[in-house]
Amino acid sequence: MIRDVCQSDLERVRAFLEAHLDSSLFLLSNLAAYGPAVGEHPNSGTYRLVEEGGHTIAVFCLTRRGTLLVQAGGRASLAEAILEACESDPIEITGVIGEWSTAQVLWRLLCDDPRFVPNVNTRDALYARPLTDADVINEREASPQEAVVRPLGPEDFAQWEPLNTAYLMELNLPWQISLEQRQEEFESLAREHRWWGAFDGRSLISIGCLNAVYGRLGQVGGVYTAPASRRMGWSRAVMRAIISDSRSRHHFDRLVLFTGEGNRGARLLYESLGFQFVDTFALLFGSRRSQALTQERHKWAGHSGEIYTYDIHEWPTRLSPGPGNFILASNAAGLWRALLIGESADLAELRWHPTRHQGVTHVHVRLNFNPVAVRRREVSDLASRWRPPGQDAVV
Repeated sequence: MIRDVCQSDLERVRAFLEAHLDSSLFLLSNLAAYGPAVGEHPNSGTYRLVEEGGHTIAVFCLTRRGTLLVQAGGRASLAEAILEACESDPIEITGVIGEWSTAQVLWRLLCDDPRFVPNVNTRDALYARPLTDADVINEREASPQEAVVRPLGPEDFAQWEPLNTAYLMELNLPWQISLEQRQEEFESLAREHRWWGAFDGRSLISIGCLNAVYGRLGQVGGVYTAPASRRMGWSRAVMRAIISDSRSRHHFDRLVLFTGEGNRGARLLYESLGFQFVDTFALLFGSRRSQALTQERHKWAGHSGEIYTYDIHEWPTRLSPGPGNFILASNAAGLWRALLIGESADLAELRWHPTRHQGVTHVHVRLNFNPVAVRRREVSDLASRWRPPGQDAVV
């Protein structure tokens, strides 16, 4: 069973996520900051849990950004049910982040939708590192690079923004939020001492941050050095500052981070700093093609009160391939009459539908990439209100 997380579920939800701590930081951090319900912040979303035999076996959240955060403990068989549950949200999924086993199946299901354009399909290596007081940098022993690394403040946004933009572009990561929201987010994290930067004179040339925190655990991200300043030890200096301050200022016991499996330079850097590989992680992003509006559309109300919008085509016609719902209909004096309500795994085959009904003048269609059970529920909902003559079952 899948249902929304309520306040009384929080303890068991946290316990489940803490059992998969290293790959659940985004879920735990956002839950602590914004709660289990969608709000105004781009990182907020509706948290849902999957129950089996009274136990929580998965937790997921579709954020306002359009990113699906998921933790299913490797139970990839839950992916289809998770995706189906997200269909009730008004937010379209444009990315998946989480443990690799489940996320990759979710990704394949998303990519089956021809409207979905995959942009970033990264299998990342997840690393972890324990922290001790010995990790705190002694200023007298700091390298020249480490000596010019400091926490960034809100006043550093003007220099941080082009570096962070270059980082997103280099990895082909989506912005997902406006420039104003990025500034608000940066300034909020900077006030919490969660961004660091290295300066060459007055110029900011290397950055890194704690992009998620929970309890005594922090997650490192956004590590980037301007191309002209690479191979000079700047990223190492920023990482050393993050490690040191995470222990001395934030009192963390452990750090995690992830990087592309094929990013040999980054992996060697992190391993040289004491990080150890623990798992694989998914960072998957895409976009949705905008659909051109047809000349005519009609809204059909189901028995439940839900409204379904269908594109109208004259019958017979050749439809584009893809799964969806259809209504064979007639139009008299401007009034639509449903003659057959059904669903199809491929609407392109609908022209061969062996309809027994006379008087069909149009077909109403709605592309629907949900599982067949969801499409059939729509058929039943509509047929309960617009029961065509002779139709007693789902088509």
